[in-house]
Amino acid sequence: MAKKPRIVIIGAGMAGLTAANKLYTHSNNAFDLSVVEGGSRIGGRINTSEFSSEKIEMGATWIHGIGGSPIYKIAEETGSLVSEEPWECMDSTVDKARTFAEGGFEIELPIVESVSGLFNALMELAQGKEIDDDGGDLGENYEIATRFYSSVNGPNGSSVGSFLRSGFEAYWASVSKAENGVEGCGTWSRRSLEEAIFTMFSNTQRTYTSADDLYTLDYVAESEYQMFPGEEITIAKGYLSVIHHLASVLPQGVVELNRRVVKIEWESNEEDPVKLHFSDGSVVFADHVIVTVSLGVLKAGIESDGWLFSPPLPEFKSDAIKRLGYGVVNKLFVEVSQRRFPSLQLVFEKEDSEYRFVKIPWWMRRTATIAPIHSNSKVLLSWFAGKEALELEKLTDEEIIDGVLTTVSCLTGKEVKKDNGKAPKTFTNGSLREDDDEEVVKITKVLTSKWGGDPLFRGSYSYVAVGSSGDDLDAMAEPLPQINKKSGQVNGHGQAKVHELQVMFAGEATHRTHYSTTHGAYYSGLREANRLLKHYKCDF
Repeated sequence: MAKKPRIVIIGAGMAGLTAANKLYTHSNNAFDLSVVEGGSRIGGRINTSEFSSEKIEMGATWIHGIGGSPIYKIAEETGSLVSEEPWECMDSTVDKARTFAEGGFEIELPIVESVSGLFNALMELAQGKEIDDDGGDLGENYEIATRFYSSVNGPNGSSVGSFLRSGFEAYWASVSKAENGVEGCGTWSRRSLEEAIFTMFSNTQRTYTSADDLYTLDYVAESEYQMFPGEEITIAKGYLSVIHHLASVLPQGVVELNRRVVKIEWESNEEDPVKLHFSDGSVVFADHVIVTVSLGVLKAGIESDGWLFSPPLPEFKSDAIKRLGYGVVNKLFVEVSQRRFPSLQLVFEKEDSEYRFVKIPWWMRRTATIAPIHSNSKVLLSWFAGKEALELEKLTDEEIIDGVLTTVSCLTGKEVKKDNGKAPKTFTNGSLREDDDEEVVKITKVLTSKWGGDPLFRGSYSYVAVGSSGDDLDAMAEPLPQINKKSGQVNGHGQAKVHELQVMFAGEATHRTHYSTTHGAYYSGLREANRLLKHYKCDF
């Protein structure tokens, strides 16, 4: 009997398990298939967990648009969208958020909505979305945003950050507002307050993209990014339910845990052209390898001595890896002693402001919200991106609790109470509850994700950085060795017989229009599986 082609998939996340599922179910057992996972669990950057008896997501959280999403389709077909138990973000609490500015001032809703309308209009224009002539729900500042967009004939600068800044300046120049203070907001001027609110929405946008700074986010590529229509929802039974569904068809033993690849030797003319070296010293030979590790791992793998690939990756591939952006987003879960805690939006002074509270730690100053994960939960959630997300991983629970309490106290004007450091840290929330009762709220424990420091991920997801483009995402998806499209020969090998599709790449950072998402990872896994099925003339 002819030897079955040996296919090894590196990584048991969304991309890897989607590829394995497709190859196994559509090949009539034609392949010797295995999935090697460096960690002790499947799911990759999907990790449903539990905190304070609540179901939470440590990683991927949202189905980004239910219209056409393959993730939504799987979750719906498997009954994962319903549960008798509550789950993270099952209802929107941020929509009912109260906004506080540093110094203990609650900002009136019309001011927040005005800036929100401007920011959302600018982002939708940057993303190339078609908006109704009247601006829909974006508010009166939509007209100002579109007028600014037309005046610069599109992008102003090379980054999303510079476009947003120019848009805010154009907005401020176009409206007649005195630079005097805002009633009920102390020393805040109208401009400084609206600018700080605008910055708050920018900080939320950072967590969507994983960019530490929106000035590093490429403007042109932003309009290539595609979103599904419809609402964004979370999965009642947890995101891992989708992963388990994909893995459920695979025979026992196909997925191997705690099998960390440390080197990939490729470009061989031998019968088995790819040689995988594992951390335990073992070796596996394969005809084809699908690499689904994160962009962060690839970046580390080609640095200095280029330990991951031998020979090193061709320049077109390594340059794409270097140019593309890859950031860190972490989630902070906080358990408080009472339910019905309000959703808070946080507005901070500038770093050089004489009015800023020095007690607020720097790593809290670019988080935008702290809110219950659902309306009846005792668990609060904040999102962190970039340097602050990395700092969060280094802090002790005590330091995090102190930072959260100090921040909430300085913004809401309520005193932080401590009991000689022996009792749980507390603050009074009389100004925060609708019934206006003075109650002591205790923070009992915290939990943080730590994607940046995990060597199996080294971050959260990719973005198109200034200096890179969608072409780099396409380059990420190119299999090796490259085939010359004109001659049909393998580049650099003339007439020599070289195995095709030795090293293939999948994962969210290999999809031009759906990067950074689970559905982008899903599509990439299908793409590489179909590439092999076509190569072996299987019906797919």
